[in-house]
Amino acid sequence: MIIASNIYNFSDYRDFLKDRYRQLKAADPVFSFRHFSKQAGFGSPNYLKLVMDGKRNLSTEAIAKFAKGLRLDNHESEFFRYMVEFNQCEHPSKKKVFEAKLLYLRELFKVKTLIPELYDYYHEWYHAAIREMIKKGPVKNDAAAIGQSLVPAITTEEATGSVELLLKLGFVGQTNDGTLVSKESTQVDESSVALAQKIHYEQMAELAAQSLYTQGPETQDFESITLSLPADKVGELRARIGELVAALNAANTRNPEDAVFQLNVQFFALTKSHLKRDEKKAGELTVA
Repeated sequence: MIIASNIYNFSDYRDFLKDRYRQLKAADPVFSFRHFSKQAGFGSPNYLKLVMDGKRNLSTEAIAKFAKGLRLDNHESEFFRYMVEFNQCEHPSKKKVFEAKLLYLRELFKVKTLIPELYDYYHEWYHAAIREMIKKGPVKNDAAAIGQSLVPAITTEEATGSVELLLKLGFVGQTNDGTLVSKESTQVDESSVALAQKIHYEQMAELAAQSLYTQGPETQDFESITLSLPADKVGELRARIGELVAALNAANTRNPEDAVFQLNVQFFALTKSHLKRDEKKAGELTVA
């Protein structure tokens, strides 16, 4: 019996490579170091062996090639990328970020196992954008047109997959004439949603950074302030942010003629608190 490698059980990517090679070799006798190099697009026939033995590190480009050669799916490829970054990083603060991301992705894997479609939904920003577009009014199921209506545009294949995902999750429905209509799904577990949303927030933050250089003032606005707050004001500000988001959501008229926008509100600590140990309130605060 061949036991498949579970990448989420590993923290050292070289250990994973050795185990994955064993699995693939046992499942397919044709698989070899030379076969891997050919499939992944490497000129050296023993490149995998060199990396496994710690004689070579992986570049960003090589990580993607390895994921392909190791036959990893999109989610496993992401975990593999962060595992490589974690193992090869020499900057302490960045290494902690990679470590935290690995811990989060392990937890997120549970959501993937229970509700794989929900994991996929939060993994790409355009699923939420297409869903909101359909909420404004019925949309013809034309993948090419849907893909081109987004900013930035996505491919026809990506749009097709997105619509199929939204249908599976029950977020949208389709009439007999092929028109997409909005639906409210009641089958999604809220605790799973909360866990999966972190990756969605990251996607939207990256998209916001891109828009700084690709959009003008007519479609975007950025404001930023760095401020000091006492501990009792942190919770108050978070509550006000929640009220703002709720008010904007309530005012969302979803006019079919309107464009879809994304509003990100980010609030996080830049320094550590210097409160005295006997001030218990500090321990009750979580700043995200």
